[in-house]
Amino acid sequence: MRSAIRIDNLNFAYGTQKIFSHFSLEIEEGKIVSIVGPNNCGKTTLMKLIGGFLPNKDAIVIGYSYLDNEHIKDSAKQIGVVLSDLDHKFLFEDVYQELAFPLENLQYSKEAIQDSIAKLSQELEMEDLLDKKINDLTKEEQQILFFAIALLHKPRILILDQPFSMMNKDRHQKLLNYLKQLNKRDHTTIVLATSNLEDCLIADEMIVLNHGEIYLRGAPLEVMKEDQKLIHLGLELPFMVDLSLKLQFYELLDDIILDMEGMVNTLWK
Repeated sequence: MRSAIRIDNLNFAYGTQKIFSHFSLEIEEGKIVSIVGPNNCGKTTLMKLIGGFLPNKDAIVIGYSYLDNEHIKDSAKQIGVVLSDLDHKFLFEDVYQELAFPLENLQYSKEAIQDSIAKLSQELEMEDLLDKKINDLTKEEQQILFFAIALLHKPRILILDQPFSMMNKDRHQKLLNYLKQLNKRDHTTIVLATSNLEDCLIADEMIVLNHGEIYLRGAPLEVMKEDQKLIHLGLELPFMVDLSLKLQFYELLDDIILDMEGMVNTLWK
């Protein structure tokens, strides 16, 4: 399978603070990949680099094109980005116009814009936001709007940095489910940077960063079995994973079980 994102020998620093040194990473097309790590490990910087918000010198390839000034327009059409910075300034006062503007730039017809916004707002359960003013949105509603803006042009690659930080549990879970469906339906490559290891359970692959380097990498449940290493980094395991590993230690379980009912049934056999 071909690469959606390839990073070769990336070097990046904020002034004298080195973040990445000779860093390399390849992400396969159509995969969901979660990026986790302690504070200041480089995950947000990595998301901004892949999203084209920070400069790089011929180190990042999106599809077959370098992510640089010469190819930035081509890359922008392929990528949707949701960053954790909620201080981002919106361009318009109205939610609908904020959604319509990027499609207008892509020369969508008025009817196509209306159809695209109507369909996506229904999928994201945000129809009630379309008539609102930006200034009247809650932080949670702003994050939902960021999602919609990133998804409207149907990107091949979706870059997400802490996208659920302001959302309640119900909305958070609905969007996780939506991401799984989007990946399955459209084969969208999704890179999700998060501090919540529960989010990683939807991923095909989990990458743990530490000091700008790949510390652990593999299928999420396999990586989470390295519980002592994760705890050492200050990362908290999902409750059911943590409980399963403790019960495995006492030889009460053979493997990780993610639902409580299944665990109870297994223990009572």
